[in-house]
Amino acid sequence: MPKLAINGGSPVRDIKSNPWPAWPIWDENEEEALMSVLHSGVWSYNGPKETEFNRLFAEFTGTKYSICAANGTVTLQLALEALGIGLGDEVVLPGITWQATAATVIDVNATPILVDVCEDTWCINPDEIVKAITPRTKAIIPVHLYGNFADMDAIMEIAKKHNLAVIEDCAHKHGGEWNGRKAGSIGDVGSFSFQLSKHLTAGEGER
Repeated sequence: MPKLAINGGSPVRDIKSNPWPAWPIWDENEEEALMSVLHSGVWSYNGPKETEFNRLFAEFTGTKYSICAANGTVTLQLALEALGIGLGDEVVLPGITWQATAATVIDVNATPILVDVCEDTWCINPDEIVKAITPRTKAIIPVHLYGNFADMDAIMEIAKKHNLAVIEDCAHKHGGEWNGRKAGSIGDVGSFSFQLSKHLTAGEGER
């Protein structure tokens, strides 16, 4: 391109004639559901809609349990705490991810160990996980990034060999399947995000 758009050249996309798709997508179904919760007077703390969603999402992902929480940072932190990970422990995760993936490890007083990703998926590289393992390593957090799947066969094999927990960060992988198993059901715990930028969104809220 001889001249950048910012300097008066032709833009790659003319948003006036070809605007970005609207997001989120919603209709009267979401409006009716929202109003039903509003009028119920039960907006949180295991209300009927929350309880129903937990049941349905567990069925959808093929897991035994599903728990609603405020956001993805909380769900990852809860997973770490549930697995007993804390002071002095190390958790291996990809160097390309949202900062909260590493921040939650710090929140429980453990140490995040960032490793490189595969160039074709941008997901954590299993070979780099192996190089990063020390006697302090307690878990791996693979992030299924931008709709791509981390190599869960290799990761679970590494985890089994070194007795490590696996927490799947599935913020970008609702409904994805790896060899017939849904994202979030392969490791010990799966964390999902329903934040506005995700392809399944409730505005906010995580699982």
